[in-house]
Amino acid sequence: MGQHVQIVTNPTAGSYNARTIAALVSAFADEGATASISYVGAGQQLVIEDGADLLCAAGGDGTLRHLVHSMMKSGRDIPVAPYPMGTINLYHRETGYPKDVSTFARCALAQTGKAAHFPVSINDTLFLGCASIGPDAHAVAGVSAQLKRRIGRAAYGVSLLRHLARWPRPKLVLIADGKRHACEAVYIAKGSFFAGPWSFAPSASRSQQKLHIVALKNASRSHFLRFVRNTMRGRPLEARDNLIVLTCVTLRIEGDGDWPVQADGDDVARLPVDIAVHRSPFGVL
Repeated sequence: MGQHVQIVTNPTAGSYNARTIAALVSAFADEGATASISYVGAGQQLVIEDGADLLCAAGGDGTLRHLVHSMMKSGRDIPVAPYPMGTINLYHRETGYPKDVSTFARCALAQTGKAAHFPVSINDTLFLGCASIGPDAHAVAGVSAQLKRRIGRAAYGVSLLRHLARWPRPKLVLIADGKRHACEAVYIAKGSFFAGPWSFAPSASRSQQKLHIVALKNASRSHFLRFVRNTMRGRPLEARDNLIVLTCVTLRIEGDGDWPVQADGDDVARLPVDIAVHRSPFGVL
């Protein structure tokens, strides 16, 4: 009897494509597997099917995050194969898994390239690639879902511009492996990429049990834009006087208000937050 694949997707996401989902179902069938479709989104609780041999996240980083969170809550350990259909697809940038549906289905069922990924807990949820508190987190919290469906990742830029008049300057305290640091913005990497093909922590890895942190002591407009410019240009960040650069396994972040926290492109929490790398990885293809 062939393998059973549970395909998980978000039909309300701007990048959702019913034809692509149908093509995935057909591609798995061509390889002798059966496939079912489950949906995630606002108010929808994902249930991992009893007979699932493989979980396919057909969507962006948020869809993958929801799938992995549901799987870990179920207490099961099922291989995960992410198919990129999202706005930015940071996870796919790191894994480089094939986008052709036929090749993807063949490799996924053969579990070609399976590796361990240590997810990161953040209060009562988790993230896989990156998280932050600062101007970009406000942009994620305020992004228009309708505009995102129309113009994709550019909607985040529009939301960020709206904050220029009243630039957020939170007073934050990081407690990284027990040591305290004061700052106004913080960026947390578990994977290599952030907001696209850029990286503020190029040595970060999904297979390491470690968080890479870059915090801005001063997050004024000029300091924030300098940080963004240097990140996009690939310039080393360690030598910058305004930055705190460190690695840790556990992190607590407190602030002078209930500031938003974004993770993998979603608004997931409000301060304070407790963050820690999981001790057990999951298998991702």
